[in-house]
Amino acid sequence: MKRFFYSILYYCGLVFSYIFNYNTKKQFNHCINKLYTSWLSRFFREIGKNVVIESTIELGGAKYISIGDNSFIGKNTILAAHDNFLSQKFTPKIEIGNNVNIGKDSNISCINLIRIGNGVRMGRKVMINDNSHGLPEKGMMDVQPNLRPLYSKGAIVIEDNVWIGEMVCILSNVHIGRGAIIGVGSIVTKDVPAYSIAVGNPARVVKQL
Repeated sequence: MKRFFYSILYYCGLVFSYIFNYNTKKQFNHCINKLYTSWLSRFFREIGKNVVIESTIELGGAKYISIGDNSFIGKNTILAAHDNFLSQKFTPKIEIGNNVNIGKDSNISCINLIRIGNGVRMGRKVMINDNSHGLPEKGMMDVQPNLRPLYSKGAIVIEDNVWIGEMVCILSNVHIGRGAIIGVGSIVTKDVPAYSIAVGNPARVVKQL
């Protein structure tokens, strides 16, 4: 009986594929994403033309976030600018330039400043975080991590045309120069010069162009 039921489902799906093919599905998803973007747009500090935000994302502090023209944010991305935590107050700012592509499942979290230039491309599961829970001090380790005060060493600035591979982690007080390439899975803790390639944990420059 179960096998018969699954066969019926299979053939129903096969018939449905002739009515609603893959390209139609892509067009339908694009329409849904445009509708979703329009719904979110009024919450941002500023949003440019032809921006596409895939449904759904986790959004916090949108009034501190600006997005330039023709940019794309993949689904399940966390985009959060925190202006308070416990008794702390912050003035965060996330600036995303024109023609930026942020891959799915990424995490961008800010209490200070994160500036992403024009033409930046990111793979999936990229984390850009300018803050952490507490300082690396022994006394702080006796406090639950979620109760430690947020701390930022400094802003994150990513200049134009940077290419960031999948699963890269970029930490606070980092400046990545124009045209740089960050290899897959790298953890960036220090500045990366313009027109260079950096890889590893921690990331180090392996080639300067």
